[in-house]
Amino acid sequence: MRFAHPAVVALLGAAALGAAAPAAPARVEPDPVVAGQRVHLGDGGRCAAAGGARAVSTLFGPVALRPGPHGMAAEVRVPEGAAPGRHTVTIRCAPGGETFTETLTVRRGRVEGVDVPQAAGGLALLVLAGGSAYLLRRRGAAARS
Repeated sequence: MRFAHPAVVALLGAAALGAAAPAAPARVEPDPVVAGQRVHLGDGGRCAAAGGARAVSTLFGPVALRPGPHGMAAEVRVPEGAAPGRHTVTIRCAPGGETFTETLTVRRGRVEGVDVPQAAGGLALLVLAGGSAYLLRRRGAAARS
């Protein structure tokens, strides 16, 4: 019975330390990004949903964070003309609440995607390949007859 008492004290102490641990840090991800890419901003559960929160950066301007499953969050698109480098993102909880900053690194490059000329070219190649296969099959059938 003597061993139970120190074990209980140790468990209670560990639980108290866990409860006193700070909330998860604010999140700006992914990091790094390229111009045109979407970024997730989150408060890490630090702001009260009732009070609201706002993210501010010279990169994308002010953005209201909305309540979600993991705290207040928002998605923003990095502007196409964003200058490469490190940009500060400040998250402010409701007026008089906590303020904290994160950084977002923008690298050279752009978001890769398919635009209209690429899609048209791909479609033309597909039609060409299908037509060629059809003609080769017809020639093979005619040669066997």
